[in-house]
Amino acid sequence: MDKEGFDMLFNERVAGRLARLGFVSKGKTLYFETKHFTIALVRLGGRMSASGAISHILCFRHSFLRDRTEQIPSKFPTEVFDYPYKFKPLEDADKELVYRPQNLNYDYERFHWESADERSVCQKLDRIAAHIENRFLPWAKTLTSATARLEITQFGENAWCERLWIADYAARSEAE
Repeated sequence: MDKEGFDMLFNERVAGRLARLGFVSKGKTLYFETKHFTIALVRLGGRMSASGAISHILCFRHSFLRDRTEQIPSKFPTEVFDYPYKFKPLEDADKELVYRPQNLNYDYERFHWESADERSVCQKLDRIAAHIENRFLPWAKTLTSATARLEITQFGENAWCERLWIADYAARSEAE
């Protein structure tokens, strides 16, 4: 399969399906934004890219959280480190959706499509879209700030960004 063929399938099977749910494309990234949270399926480039493959990560953040500059973003955050929750779209599809600290480095998924046949590429792309639609988006809609704060406190590494997020969650709960 060539890059053009893969991009066409990705746009049809993932971007098109998620667009019907409200996801928007920005470059190679797909994101869903409400006044409460943002989900991003980030396509990674640079040293994380490979010929004949895509590298990506699925991210979640509540909208009131500060980013690395200690500001609340006024537009869609493009930097993976601004998201507390980071998942591999295929490999984590059946795992518990819970906070796992990934503050200095993060695990991403590489999907090799070049040597795969169209049928298997379509199956994997359909699994990614189905996971986001049927599991990840419903989870994101129900993840409360109290639960997120508890998970980051319980499972975190006491990193500066985690302390920042915990403070943001605490301030949010006091305001509610």
